[in-house]
Amino acid sequence: MNVVVRPWHQDSLETVRSILLKSWKESYSNFIPAEDLLAYFNDHVTMEILTEQLHDPGINGYIAECDGHAAGFEKTHYHESEHRFSVLQLYILSSYQNRGLGRLLMKTAAERARSLGSDKVWLGVMVKNTPAVEWYTKMGYEVTEHAPFTMGSTTVDHMIGYVPVGRILTDAT
Repeated sequence: MNVVVRPWHQDSLETVRSILLKSWKESYSNFIPAEDLLAYFNDHVTMEILTEQLHDPGINGYIAECDGHAAGFEKTHYHESEHRFSVLQLYILSSYQNRGLGRLLMKTAAERARSLGSDKVWLGVMVKNTPAVEWYTKMGYEVTEHAPFTMGSTTVDHMIGYVPVGRILTDAT
């Protein structure tokens, strides 16, 4: 298995959209209706928005490829004034899960966070997304708050917290 993590670029954005939509359907369809997923996707994951994010110096995107096929995606953000580094999105297609790709993307995020002087990688995860909650918890995820998150007309409980950079880098080796 040949795995590569590479930065996103303009030609990657349709792939990002595809990974996000497929992953959302796989991960959220048991608690968010399809019409709400699609409404949110169509409003918030347009080519125009992704292109703006691509050119935002605080946002970095990474594509995980497995044997030449796009298998996952991660988008990070560094909020300089708050000195806060976050993983905004991390999705691995179900057919590529349990191969270490998620950990590799988290390691990429942790290395970027460390290079910026951050000792935590912040992220949010929907409470009902049990596999993701369990995965982040094993990694050392510490929840600091709960907040509502709305997709379409559906609002779900969303945990916000962080994983210590050192823990990610230790576990990823």
